[in-house]
Amino acid sequence: MIRSRSLRPQQTFDSIEYRVDDSKISFLLLPSSLHSTRCSSPEHSSCLNPVLITFPANATLKQILTENVFMALIFGHSSLPIENKDDIQQQNKAHFELRGKILDENVQFASIVLKQDLVLVIDNNIQLKFHESKDIELNSAIIDRFRESLFHRLPIEDGYRPKTSSHLVYPNESLDLLFDTLHGQLSYLTQYLQSHIGERHEFTTYDIQKQALNEEKQWNEWETGIYRMHGDNDGTVNIALASDWGAGTLEAALVASAMMNGLDLTMQQQRATPDLPHYTIHLGDIYYVGLSTEVQHCCLGIKPDWADRGVRWPIGQNGSLTIPGNHELYSRGFGYWDYFLPAVGLFNSEDLTQPIQSQKTSYWVLENDQWRIIGLDTGYDSFSLLGIDNFAIKLPPELMDWLKTVVGLSPQMTDKRGLIFFSHHQIISAWNEKPNTDFPAQIASLLPEGRTVLWLWGHEHRLSFYEKQTITTLSELGKTLTFYGRCIGNSGFPTIAKELPVEARETKLLFYDDRLYHFHDNEFLPDLPIGFNGYATMKFVRPNKSSDTSLHMSYKTLCLNEDGQLTHENPTVIVNEE
Repeated sequence: MIRSRSLRPQQTFDSIEYRVDDSKISFLLLPSSLHSTRCSSPEHSSCLNPVLITFPANATLKQILTENVFMALIFGHSSLPIENKDDIQQQNKAHFELRGKILDENVQFASIVLKQDLVLVIDNNIQLKFHESKDIELNSAIIDRFRESLFHRLPIEDGYRPKTSSHLVYPNESLDLLFDTLHGQLSYLTQYLQSHIGERHEFTTYDIQKQALNEEKQWNEWETGIYRMHGDNDGTVNIALASDWGAGTLEAALVASAMMNGLDLTMQQQRATPDLPHYTIHLGDIYYVGLSTEVQHCCLGIKPDWADRGVRWPIGQNGSLTIPGNHELYSRGFGYWDYFLPAVGLFNSEDLTQPIQSQKTSYWVLENDQWRIIGLDTGYDSFSLLGIDNFAIKLPPELMDWLKTVVGLSPQMTDKRGLIFFSHHQIISAWNEKPNTDFPAQIASLLPEGRTVLWLWGHEHRLSFYEKQTITTLSELGKTLTFYGRCIGNSGFPTIAKELPVEARETKLLFYDDRLYHFHDNEFLPDLPIGFNGYATMKFVRPNKSSDTSLHMSYKTLCLNEDGQLTHENPTVIVNEE
């Protein structure tokens, strides 16, 4: 069956695709042919992707011309040689013309009737026209060839999957999610345009935050967000965790099955078995934009009409918890809060079909006598009307207040238990990704000086480890954060190989998983180098004395069976830590 496809914009390299509606103006920019030539290598493939930027519906020409992000895209779009892109507006000028006359910058873009005659003139006399987004059908023969190429993409010993292998169709294909296919680019942009504008979902809090703190009241766990770990009789608690898993791909389904030690997840779990982890945790990102339908297809196992099956998020013996990423907020969080959170939380091991207490908020603590795991919501503040991502991410004030008043974090705290922080976004990156300096500084302000923490995150779609290090925060002057950093964001989204920058040593990158296999017979990006998907496990044990190890961690990936197929069986252990 051929799934329904999005309709393709009629963008040309000397034009700007636009759409105007009652609430916004949307511009879609593609790189020029010259720019594409310079970015033809796989490690730079991201610069070939279309970029979307939006303005309010009443935006004036002046507002558009003074928006730094838009102008940076314009000059990149036109392939102008720019030495210093931080100083674009000083080096380059632009203005709007209509039939040869320069327009007043106070004119609203939406009010211009003859947009087919409108041009944006850049200082070296390059003229970019405007084309309203219109729908055309894709050639069915191209779709058929594209679909056929996806059937045979996994490797065997000599690098490729046998063409006779059977293939089930899942909600998404890995090549689509890379945005390097027609379907992937247009699905993402279409869904973003349709769901991004408007107010975010309400930021939910715990009951204890809504009432005056009463020390005499006996609060339930789900009213405070501080959950006690429950495991085996000897105190052992097993946790399986993944990040960037909600991709709806074959790989995501196999990772989920591996997390459950081989359990068939095509059907809802009815009851727990001893080989299941006690808890499962997801560190965010449901693709493309976290719509309710995407949550249903990529997390709740509901089969879409174009696929053979949906993909189901695995539930542990006692529960499952999650924090949001940036993709859930592309659709303003409604799919995450209204569909995913009600399906996870605390479970009775005799019935894993419905939680006994669903997860109410996007942050929480899971603790025992030795450790506290603190799940942070860095997704909510990543929402931005004008940009795809907002890197100046802060923890919401309600969350910070909860950390201080309910969890009890403070520079004067006497609790000596180990601290593990989970967030979707990174606090350091060896791949030139801008670090998110605001929320680590917020956490640093709540910790005793010199306190060392373990911090796990996703977002970058690769498994990587950083040496213990101390960073000085910018927004909290004089405060430092000492941490061991781990990125586990390789669970469902395809990991495309990138050249390791020279600056990686400065980030104290210890090592990362650089093993590759190749998509077979991909006419769009032949032999695209892709890494293996995986997950992490945590085993908490009860120590006999304070010097004993109380936490064992393993980082695992899928492997290939004898037929060269990706399999959930016998996952490859990459690193063990204590």
